[in-house]
Amino acid sequence: MEPRHAVAVGTVPKGSKRHVLLAELADDEDLRHFLALGVLFNKGRTSLSVYRYRYDPVTYDGKWTKSSIRKWLEDVSYPPVNRLQPQFAPTKYLTKNPFGVLLVVKPVATDTDDLAKALEPHAHRLADRLKVTFFARTATTQKLCDMYGVWTQDEVLLIEKPKEIVPKSSTHSHMPLSPKYRVENLSVANVDAFFADWEAGRLPRYLFSTKRSPAIPTGPLRQLTGWDFIGVTQDPTVSVLVEFVSQDCEACDEFDGPYREVAKAVAERQRPGRRPSLSRVVVARIDQSENEHTELIKGTPWLRFFPRGPRKRAFDVEHRSVEAILDFLDEQELAHEEGAEL
Repeated sequence: MEPRHAVAVGTVPKGSKRHVLLAELADDEDLRHFLALGVLFNKGRTSLSVYRYRYDPVTYDGKWTKSSIRKWLEDVSYPPVNRLQPQFAPTKYLTKNPFGVLLVVKPVATDTDDLAKALEPHAHRLADRLKVTFFARTATTQKLCDMYGVWTQDEVLLIEKPKEIVPKSSTHSHMPLSPKYRVENLSVANVDAFFADWEAGRLPRYLFSTKRSPAIPTGPLRQLTGWDFIGVTQDPTVSVLVEFVSQDCEACDEFDGPYREVAKAVAERQRPGRRPSLSRVVVARIDQSENEHTELIKGTPWLRFFPRGPRKRAFDVEHRSVEAILDFLDEQELAHEEGAEL
């Protein structure tokens, strides 16, 4: 089977308008990432069919216009569930994919027929939103795994807009990306529950990190990663002050000492009996060069405060001196204790 997993065959009279139209589509550089296109010459009835691995061919029945056929070819070039792991097409399923993608990561030698059959009803139902493909974590795909955050041989990664997941040229600013979701050990038994949880918004967001797991909290300054950023900042029982930093940032290096002093001072002010107590304040930092997060950050270093409570409404902190930041935290906690609005 052709490595892009689909072959389109048009049957047309040689030199006809439809022949010319198909020739133009065959020269479309972007469309080449989705399928191969060829023609058979016939003086009779014209047709256009797409053949996909392990699925019946589909035949075009719409108007013969370039835009209509191109859109149809792009859509049907994806089989309901792509099972060709060794011939995975990253451009088709990731960087040029106009849909979402569900990467089902399994070892190459694994029998995936039952799982594919369980996935197919959802793939058909969600075809206009999501394309489903098996994927193997191997030496040849390791770079893709590192880029997209595939960590094991048995997991699924749902990326709602895979074209967005591209390294940025500047890491001093950060634009939030569309949601991703990751679940380990997907099986036939829990496929339905997985899709139900995703569509109901119950799956936790997955944020990319170069680290395999969250950092173990040590010392007064908590180092956040993509693994625990949401869990920590959205914890309603604590207020969180986060410094966003990036690599090769001189201003971040200059502010490192003062911010560590803030973290140390907050730890010292968490003693019982002090009012306001800072016992529910977390001072944290995240390196956005290595960790995805959910915030729009225009430059580094950047401070943002997540006040405790059921409704987290984060806001920026402009202070940069140790004294001013500590006064700010005292004011915030005192106002919370008194139930007052600042």
